[in-house]
Amino acid sequence: MTIHDLFDQTLKIIAREYTEVLLRLAFPGREVRLLGRVENVEIALPIRPVDFVHRVEYEGQEYLLHIEFQLRHEADLPRRLCSYHGTLTEQFGLPVLTVVLYLRPRQAVLPQAYEVALGEQVVNRFSYPVLRLWDYVEEIRDGTYRELAPLLLLLLPDEPERVLEEERALILAEPDPRKRHDLLALAVAIATRHFDSQYLWQFFTEEEVQEMDGSAFIEELVERRMRKERDHLQGELNRRLEEMSRRLEQEREQIARQSIEQGMRQGVWQASYERLLDVLIARFNPPAARYLKIERRLKRVASTEQLRRLLLVLVQADDLETFEQALEQSLSEQPRTDAQRPLVSQPVPA
Repeated sequence: MTIHDLFDQTLKIIAREYTEVLLRLAFPGREVRLLGRVENVEIALPIRPVDFVHRVEYEGQEYLLHIEFQLRHEADLPRRLCSYHGTLTEQFGLPVLTVVLYLRPRQAVLPQAYEVALGEQVVNRFSYPVLRLWDYVEEIRDGTYRELAPLLLLLLPDEPERVLEEERALILAEPDPRKRHDLLALAVAIATRHFDSQYLWQFFTEEEVQEMDGSAFIEELVERRMRKERDHLQGELNRRLEEMSRRLEQEREQIARQSIEQGMRQGVWQASYERLLDVLIARFNPPAARYLKIERRLKRVASTEQLRRLLLVLVQADDLETFEQALEQSLSEQPRTDAQRPLVSQPVPA
């Protein structure tokens, strides 16, 4: 699993396990109740997975909550969010709440809408709230949003060693053991973007590492990694099997073509051979013993072209000896071979 994949899986875990915290960030002062996560949501644009989708309820109305994490702003994000919003609404038949959370500090103004303008007139507009998580650093530090402590390294990238120490202190102050185990594991997973593994295992104490071992997230990350590697190996195996099958099919086609071509050449050779014997009988009608000798010699002629030249000699020859000399000359000029062609038997002249 690459660092990018590990980071992506870590965000998925945070979004799934601490959705209530993100709801408090996105809709402060409103009692939005989480109903559950909608798993494996794909939309046809063409088919692609969206980040995180949950079912929520507010004042008796059910909604679909779509959370989009952005490490840094992407220029086409507003257009994509507009497409996602419309497609999710149509696909689930529920009003959709779309929220974007940015993780990497940025000074420039972040777009909060997708607009289509005609000249200077905005004709269509799809807007969405933007949460700049670096605006909530103090609330994370004072424990209000302690569950987001593993993200501090992304929000305060200038002094990673100091921030990692601050993260550890915040997480160790968490009274819930299960949550403390999970947050430590997530902090290590995100810290791999900044530190090598040797530094991290030296940084955390043995007791803290043992606490991480009790995290369900570690098991999930390991399981995801193993599943990803297994899927990769299966995909590679399938690719190689398809390639082997394709090559075998190509070889079969090539052999079939060669067989057809060889059969055609054999047929042409056979016709030339038989025609030459017919002319031999018609012109000179040699005795049986002499005919059989000539027939055996003709079988050793390699090519149709040689047979055609011998036929020309046979037609023009004044006597059989002239043809026999030409036949011997032709055999001496071709590579020696013991191969003989299967021939249709010819009548032996009386």
